[in-house]
Amino acid sequence: MAAMLEEAGVEPTAVRLAVARVLAGGEHALPAGDILRKVREAMPVNKVTLYRILDLFVRQGLASRHSSGDRAFRYCLGPRFSGRAHGHAYCLRCGRMECLPATGDLVDITALGRSLAMDVIGVEVRIDGICAACRRVAGAGGEGVAAEDGAVVDAVPGKN
Repeated sequence: MAAMLEEAGVEPTAVRLAVARVLAGGEHALPAGDILRKVREAMPVNKVTLYRILDLFVRQGLASRHSSGDRAFRYCLGPRFSGRAHGHAYCLRCGRMECLPATGDLVDITALGRSLAMDVIGVEVRIDGICAACRRVAGAGGEGVAAEDGAVVDAVPGKN
C-alpha cells in the first residue's frame, strides 16, 4: 500500500494508508461516511481529515470521485491503481453504487476525442436504476422511488 501511495506522490501516513486500504478492499464505490466508519474501526480520524485525504487522493489520481443520484460522492481507486477504467451502476432506491466490469465497450475514448476535436482524459459513466435486491423488497407492490428530476419512477421493471 505504501508503494502505491508513493507512486501517486502521496506521503504514506498511517491514516492515508488506512484510507487506501479501504478503497482497495472495496467491491463498490463508497460514500465518505462509509469510508470514515471503516477507517475508524482501525484508528481514530475526524471527518475533515478524511475529506482532505480523499481530495488529495483524487488530485493525485489515486482515487476517483463519482457523483450519485443522492448528491453524495462515492469514491473508489482510480483506474491507474485499480488496473481498470470502469463505469458504475447506481441504485436510486438504496444508494448503492456498484463498479461495473472493466470493458472497452462502454465508451470508445479515441472516437469520442476525434468527434469532439479534443484529447479526452477520462469519461465517467453512471447507469441509474433499481437494483435486484430493492426490486425483491418492493415485490409486486410497485412502490416507486423519486428520480433526480422529482418524477416518481416505478420500482417494478417494465411498468414505466
